[in-house]
Amino acid sequence: MTDDRSVVLVTVDSLRADYCGFMGSERGLTPNLDRHAAEGLVFENAVTPGPSTLDAMPGIFTGVDLVDSDEGDLQDRLQHHMRAHTSLPERFADAGYETAAFTANPWTSRQFGFDAGFDHFEDFLDGPADDGAPRDEAGADQEAADDEGESTLSPLGLVRRWAGESSMFQAWGSFADDAIAWAEDADEPYFLWLFLVDVHMPYLPVSGVRSQTRPETYAANLWLYLNGHEAGPLESLARPRLVSAYEDTIRYTDDLYERFVAELADDPLVAFHADHGEAFGEGGVYGHGPTLSEEQVHVPLFVANGPTGRVDRPFSLRRLPDLLVALGTGEGDVDALTGPYATTRNRDPKFALRGADWKYVDDDGEPHLYDLASGEHMEADEPLAAVADEYVRAWQTHERERQRVAEAAREVAETTDC
Repeated sequence: MTDDRSVVLVTVDSLRADYCGFMGSERGLTPNLDRHAAEGLVFENAVTPGPSTLDAMPGIFTGVDLVDSDEGDLQDRLQHHMRAHTSLPERFADAGYETAAFTANPWTSRQFGFDAGFDHFEDFLDGPADDGAPRDEAGADQEAADDEGESTLSPLGLVRRWAGESSMFQAWGSFADDAIAWAEDADEPYFLWLFLVDVHMPYLPVSGVRSQTRPETYAANLWLYLNGHEAGPLESLARPRLVSAYEDTIRYTDDLYERFVAELADDPLVAFHADHGEAFGEGGVYGHGPTLSEEQVHVPLFVANGPTGRVDRPFSLRRLPDLLVALGTGEGDVDALTGPYATTRNRDPKFALRGADWKYVDDDGEPHLYDLASGEHMEADEPLAAVADEYVRAWQTHERERQRVAEAAREVAETTDC
């Protein structure tokens, strides 16, 4: 008989930390999450490896970032990454856990190798991995056609696809019961992962939680899609509707979270986090991915039914596998997983170090040191900036070397295949 605890991981796509009550928000959107967080362990300064799913999830699942490269097919590179590194579910499987996943995000589907280590895996993916996000996101150049020949990425095609809630737009409520049923039949201990996209653009609240009419919501989302990450004409009209719809999707997620965990038997550990955040015009940016702003890289994270308290020291989501395995098996020191700063990057590439009250960003060689409380620039010649700059330079050198090794290995593999 094992003493290991079952573990449930709930990942929410695009949820901002500052919209959650347990992270200080006064919007009142997350009363159920707030209650569970108050009785659990909250990480006040959790930082994502990167501000998009592709930037974040490979690192969150393996502890190692995907090598940034323009060489080779993205699907092949991501599959190789997941094979080359021991993933979170594989670590639980090695510890004797039964494992399952329900992910509605195509970028974490079996197409990209995220099924490794899972005994049961559902990804709901019927077609191309297009998430319907702003145009310059990965996958947005695909022109798949629907049954009547209308491009799914034309305005009419997008609205029809959003209305159908297909693939990327699978609401959590449509598979929550299946996940509960799996947990009821699973041998303990088990590891169950849910990746929810209800909060991701397009922001389409389900019936019963909408604060505006459906046409208004579609129009605002279409405005966002057509303008990409930049603000465009009619922003003063579109932004309030986008924010209102976004808040409604958070209310829905909060409500279903309460109902979901209430049906879980035997009180497993339940970890809740976002893969990254979302911007709504701050600094002229919308969506996620283009910058390392706080709205995009500071994420909510708590663990319920286990330790209690609040952790102030920065925590990188790359350490999430270490944290969950340590809590589930009782082996490992949680305090040792935090540090004076956490690192984050995107494919631009921008690099950043994020402390508890400061952030250093290298934007294509331009250094910026911020005070997080005020949001204002600090003096770049401060000793902190010098230390941060030295670390980032070493990190960038290491990443370039990783890229060279990966591309050389790919060339050898292609030669061998010939």
